[in-house]
Amino acid sequence: MSVRGMLILCVTALAGLSTSLSAHHSTVAYSQQFIVLKNATIKNLVWAHPHIILTFTVKEKAGTAVTWSTESGSPGSVARVGWNRNSVKVGDKVTIELFPAKNGAHVGRLKKVIFSDGHELLDTQNPESLKR
Repeated sequence: MSVRGMLILCVTALAGLSTSLSAHHSTVAYSQQFIVLKNATIKNLVWAHPHIILTFTVKEKAGTAVTWSTESGSPGSVARVGWNRNSVKVGDKVTIELFPAKNGAHVGRLKKVIFSDGHELLDTQNPESLKR
């Protein structure tokens, strides 16, 4: 192979590698310990790439309503563990388990959504989703 051909091959390989690496990001901003937020009311579900976003409100001990947002996997990945765009509806009353942001912001990485009838929707990074 010529030097020019080798150079083109190397540049192409590096470009492909850098694209895949930049698309992946870490969960380092979130705590390793999850929290449970009971009596949450769903405000919105954004079913879009790269992550679905679930927004909900819960009441703090003082009775003040606080809005939280939590990210989960992509629509395709959560569909593989049982979700669809209608799985969660505005107004649903649920329990949310999530890994909160380390900086105290009301955001997190979803662990699971638990409905009043007991059924659960798991995040793709939840080890329980691998058992199904």
